[in-house]
Amino acid sequence: MPALTQEVEIMKKFSQKTIGIIGGMGPQASAKLVQVVIDMAARDFGAKNDDEFPEIILNSVRVPNFISNRKNVKIVQNRLIKTVKSMEIFKPSCFAIACNTAHILVKDLQTETSVPFISIIDAVTKAVGDAKIKRIGLLGTPITISSGLYKNALAKRKIKVITPSKKDRIIVENVIRNVLSGGGSNVDAQRLMFVAESLRKRGAQGIILGCTELPLIFPKDFVIPVFDSIEILARALLKNVN
Repeated sequence: MPALTQEVEIMKKFSQKTIGIIGGMGPQASAKLVQVVIDMAARDFGAKNDDEFPEIILNSVRVPNFISNRKNVKIVQNRLIKTVKSMEIFKPSCFAIACNTAHILVKDLQTETSVPFISIIDAVTKAVGDAKIKRIGLLGTPITISSGLYKNALAKRKIKVITPSKKDRIIVENVIRNVLSGGGSNVDAQRLMFVAESLRKRGAQGIILGCTELPLIFPKDFVIPVFDSIEILARALLKNVN
């Protein structure tokens, strides 16, 4: 197919479909997801002109802390249901949540709309499976880990999940909170590397950055493969609208 024809086809495909992103959990990660989608559309999908990029609707939602406080989960659920309803007016072809922890609510949210959710958990799980990895380390919020979101999904592929110790989970949570508050330093990056290295020593063949704040600070170079949940979700969304 000639290059010009390919560009026209890309424009037609992207222009007819809208990505609905539910963000704000946290705001920095949501903005990063949009930027990655745009950059990836140009780099890997051939978008060049303004009208060749996919239409994206981002709703950065304000919700109380629930990455470690389960008492707020119901409040967040009700807020996100209202968000889904309000975003349907834009007729998105799919929804995505720019937060791993919020995926504990995806099944409940899906009952409220016919618009399909592209699951970050499913997308990352597929990427790990495709990489033929059998033991994977997981960095994430306390609720993401304790809920078994990744453990259950990866178990279906016979992949074992290695999680941080209680002490290391606190370290990861503190780093996430630092990023959320607009910080995140070289010291925080080193702390994450320390926890990731401990998972590697326990047999992890790769690391899942199972919180969308973590790719904002985790070093790009690590001794074993790193599965960036923002990058993986962005690719899944573009494939869905392509």
